[in-house]
Order: sequence, then C-alpha cells, then structure tokens
Amino acid sequence: MKAKSGFVLREVGEGTVLVPTGERVVDMNGMIVLNDTGKFIWERLDGSHTPEQIAAALVDLYEVSLDEAASDVNSFLNELENLGILENGAAAN
Repeated sequence: MKAKSGFVLREVGEGTVLVPTGERVVDMNGMIVLNDTGKFIWERLDGSHTPEQIAAALVDLYEVSLDEAASDVNSFLNELENLGILENGAAAN
C-alpha cells in the first residue's frame, strides 16, 4: 500500500494538510486537511506497511480497539482511493 508521489505533508498552524505538487496540482482542487489519525496513516503509506500493521500501531498510540482502528484505516484508505491518491487501488477492503 503506497501513496502516489506528488503530495507534500505540511503543518499549518495547529493542523496538517496534504498539498499537491507538480502535475498533481492539475488533478486536485486544493489541499486535503488531515486530522491526527489521517496524518499518522499518511506517514505510513510508503509501501512497507499493511493496513493491518497501521491499525495495530493506532491501537498502541491511541488506545482504541483493533476493530475501531481497522475501520478508521479502511475508511481513510477508501477516501484516498476515491481521490486517486493511492497507487494501483491499494486500499484495504
């Protein structure tokens, strides 16, 4: 599971946004605002983490149930897939 290149993660004030760069600027209309969970997941979309591994890490960090963490990861990945931001439709089902 990997995010497409062409996006930069930036801290803006107390928030985090994904900013499209290069050719992605044409594809995207604006920035994507991330909450802390979204930022955590995005930072692990490097091709070396599975959705299950990310969910397990969320459990450790936020003390939520594995089911809740897995649901959050899958929802976020589905949103990214709908936006065309994941390589090869890499969202978990």
